[in-house]
Amino acid sequence: MKTFLLKIKNITKGLLSFRKINPHNHWKNLLHVFFILVIILIIFSFYLLFEIKNQQIFQITTKPVETTGLMNEKLLKKVTESFDNKLIKEKEIREGLVSYKDPSIN
Repeated sequence: MKTFLLKIKNITKGLLSFRKINPHNHWKNLLHVFFILVIILIIFSFYLLFEIKNQQIFQITTKPVETTGLMNEKLLKKVTESFDNKLIKEKEIREGLVSYKDPSIN
């Protein structure tokens, strides 16, 4: 068991080289990371250039929109009938077809 733990300890020491300060290795690692990032950005810019050249980057595809009933049709019909009835009553009152009896005269 002790030999197994010693092997694991030696492996982790090799992986974790931050204890030993070596600026040359750290700068080299940073250089590799930024070089890879620059290559990725260049490839992405060529991809965008190709898409813009073919006029495919800002194409909008229209999706068929399903018309959904936001209002209850029965209630809407009921309300419009109510307004129509009120409009008819208003016209009758204006034309004077309906005469109201004065309650004070009896």
